[in-house]
Amino acid sequence: MASKTTAPAAVGERKQITAMFIDVVGFSNVASTADAEDLQQWLETFYEQAGTIIAAHDGEVTEYLGDGIVALFGLARADEFSATKAVNAGIAALAGIDASPGDGIKMQLRIGIATGEAAIRDAASAGNLPRVTGTVTTLARRVQEAAAPGELLIAAETQALLRGPIATEALAAQVLKGFDAPQTLYRPLATRQDGAANDNAIFVARDAELQRIAESGDPCLLIGPAGIGKSALTRHLAQQADQTTFIMADALNARTSYQPFIDWLSAQCGTALPVYADVTAQFGDLAVDAQRALALVLGLPEGQQLLTEKSNLALKGLIEGSLWDALKHRQDGGLIVIEDLHWCDAASFGVITHMLQAEDRGGYQFLLTSREDTKIGRHLGRSPLTTIPLDPLPQSDAQTMLAALVGDGPALGNAAMLLEQAGGVPLFLEQLVKRATSGGPDTDNLPGSLADLLSAQIDRTGDTKTVLQSASILGRDFDVDMLGAIATEAGPLLPHLQKAAAMGVLQRDGPARYRFAHALLQRAAYQGMLRKTRQDRHARVAEYLQSHQQASVARNPALLAGHLRLAGQHLAAAQSYLAASQVALFQGAFEDAEAHAQVAITLCDDAGEQDGAADLRIAGYSALGSIRMQTLGFTAAPVSDAFETVAELAARQNAYSAANGPAFYGSFTHGIVSGDKVAADRFSQLLRTAAEFVGKDDAAHELRVASLNVDASLHFYKGDFARQFDTFADLRPLYDVARHAPMIASYGADTFAAAQMFEVAGRSIYGDTHLVRDLLAETDAHQQLLNIPVMAPWAQIWGAVPLFYAGDVDAAVARATLGVETATSQGALFWQVTGGAWLQVMDPNQSSTEDGLAAFTQVISTHELLGANIGLPYFRAHYASALARHGEVEKAYQQSQQAVRENTDSGFYCWFPEVLRLHAAICQQVDRAADAKNALAEAVDVATGQDAKLWLLRARIDQFNAGHIDADPVAVAAAKFDPAANPPEIATARALTEAA
Repeated sequence: MASKTTAPAAVGERKQITAMFIDVVGFSNVASTADAEDLQQWLETFYEQAGTIIAAHDGEVTEYLGDGIVALFGLARADEFSATKAVNAGIAALAGIDASPGDGIKMQLRIGIATGEAAIRDAASAGNLPRVTGTVTTLARRVQEAAAPGELLIAAETQALLRGPIATEALAAQVLKGFDAPQTLYRPLATRQDGAANDNAIFVARDAELQRIAESGDPCLLIGPAGIGKSALTRHLAQQADQTTFIMADALNARTSYQPFIDWLSAQCGTALPVYADVTAQFGDLAVDAQRALALVLGLPEGQQLLTEKSNLALKGLIEGSLWDALKHRQDGGLIVIEDLHWCDAASFGVITHMLQAEDRGGYQFLLTSREDTKIGRHLGRSPLTTIPLDPLPQSDAQTMLAALVGDGPALGNAAMLLEQAGGVPLFLEQLVKRATSGGPDTDNLPGSLADLLSAQIDRTGDTKTVLQSASILGRDFDVDMLGAIATEAGPLLPHLQKAAAMGVLQRDGPARYRFAHALLQRAAYQGMLRKTRQDRHARVAEYLQSHQQASVARNPALLAGHLRLAGQHLAAAQSYLAASQVALFQGAFEDAEAHAQVAITLCDDAGEQDGAADLRIAGYSALGSIRMQTLGFTAAPVSDAFETVAELAARQNAYSAANGPAFYGSFTHGIVSGDKVAADRFSQLLRTAAEFVGKDDAAHELRVASLNVDASLHFYKGDFARQFDTFADLRPLYDVARHAPMIASYGADTFAAAQMFEVAGRSIYGDTHLVRDLLAETDAHQQLLNIPVMAPWAQIWGAVPLFYAGDVDAAVARATLGVETATSQGALFWQVTGGAWLQVMDPNQSSTEDGLAAFTQVISTHELLGANIGLPYFRAHYASALARHGEVEKAYQQSQQAVRENTDSGFYCWFPEVLRLHAAICQQVDRAADAKNALAEAVDVATGQDAKLWLLRARIDQFNAGHIDADPVAVAAAKFDPAANPPEIATARALTEAA
């Protein structure tokens, strides 16, 4: 079997070029009858004439085809005028080349020209290989075939790049061989030569825009394309302001949550990697929580405690408010400039929106800049903004700017041409004048589009170009030490960096930092590399980050993720994106968290069947579902779709790894909370199967512990209390807090605590109310040991339930009230609403007033809105009772019926006997005695099957009071309780039987 050959290392670059294909019409007919020597002489004359014309227009003949030639423009050096020069050369060729071999034979040329990106081999390394690889030469040939004899046609891409008054005529779109999409071709009609360049930040005019800003009482948004002068205008205003703060987004770090504010905070702290002492030193007047929020944004461990204290929504609000407070702390009034919103991440838009809508922004003037981008309207559409579009400068202002750029230097002879080519775009004019006044050998090589202009400026740095390309991997700003780790072939970097700075490509930004003079210069350098070269450089950066900047990566996993993705390391990148998703989620940056998870899923898809891809794909969809639960509610279709995909993917696997545990656990939780028994059963089974597969030799394997926790919880909700207790008994000896508590980080909850808390509630329903106090004390001790504040509302509210069933109503209400207060302080909406529902159940007096009933109505509506369906039938049944107490019996009956229907459909029967019992009481009030009797009978049957002694005794008491039974069944039900158990229902039963 032949061994697999290794592809050679990538050599060359990517470049936009213009290709020309010249064909001699009818050459084959002449060649078939001509003498070979005469034919050779004629061809040499043709080649010489064509070569001279092409060279005169800065093109290069790369192929001689016998009956034609291929010429390329912009090959050796990027040139804005490549398209224009190629068209001029084509027109000159048609006019100046005599294609007739003599003897009265008249022959004509036809020419096709196209522009596009290609992979370029340098002349020294090409050997016998073609210099250019790409479809641009094929397109040029097909365009030529579409031309008539004596005609020049050009492709649409070429026509769009033409500079100067070259008129063109569009032809009807046509399909060319090898190209699916119809092509619109153009016929040039006239031509003229064009011209020159520069780069300097000069501000002129903009009087109308300045007046609009001055007159606006709202923040102002400057909208315009790259190079139109947005930054120059903001800096002009900053010079006039008493105080100015600049917040700047960065294209490379657009995926990093809060990146512009991270940069600003780092600048305030005077270091690229601040520590908490820097934060407290610089922002000492802020509240401690605000300082910790700033630390969390910076990725510092001192801020991460907030993750366990605040819900995601509350944390998001704290971060946004703290960043605004930090800005106010550093600047009392004045101008705040936020630049390049088109590169902002969603979380930063949240901060910006907070600032723009803040009640105390009155002392500040906000000036924002952006290119046209749909995200601006999406994020800022409801904020007060005066949008000011920036148009190209009029001719008079452009002339003023040109004079300022030239200064005291010699007058430019081609000034009019420069003004025409710049088209009123300040950056274009700056770059053109820079080129024209540089005195370099290529002064006459006048770029014609901004992209080619900037590529040309990169090309002019010679052997420094490769250093700039490596630097572009790091972004617009870069650290010299990190650059040295990836530009390993360049030798000493300082001479290269100094040369690039002298030529205006770079600017020194500190002792060991540089930045590209314009973001588009960085993009030009980046896009000039072959894909393989880019991947290699990104891989070097990723390796450097992992080995030398672990702290930065821990704070900002998205930075490493981006480089891994661009390096083609799909699975490693997916892992980092999932880590970035979790960081963003903890910060309340939901959009960013979802975007990171989506990228991780895409990368897993790109990885195909590589080892580990399946597990990561499951983790990605599980993360997606968990994030969407926060923003869309538990039962929204996108949430269900994500968890359904988890189930489908897991079912296709032949083996289950520990990596799937958190995904199955999260999916199970979604199924339970949303009241979806089918989903809950499915994911508990998947987790059980995974535990059996992985944990054969380790009974306490994390999957085994998680599976038993899930099963115990599921048995509780189904009302299978005996199995619940048996399962928890199996879990107890396996769980070790030292070993298993760290699972909280990946599972999002302690995989013992849930089953432990359900044990107490289950025992109280089972009739073992005498055990409640001791079991609850054990539960509380475990919570104190874990010390996870975000679990406190759950423990406090859920711990109140068994107290209530045991008859200690005052203690239950006090504990549930504390839980609601804790949830409110954390912004944990689910537990606020759930705690409110339990308080209504435990203390019916809360709904005795109209306001109290309205509050209960809101609780029910919020549960419906959230899709938190697991306890909804039980809460709705109590709500129906509250309506009945207010005399709204018909509405109460409708709600009661709905509760029974919901509970029947769900299959979660832990409270079903109570729902039926409460429904029977409503039926009695609306004169439906038969329905009441049937409901109580069913409650007895269900409770008997569950051995739910508390539910059974309550139903028997109601049957006796309704006259359905005598006292004997009541006494039998009471006798089932342990002698030590003494819920209030026991005393009621005794009183009834004694009276009978």
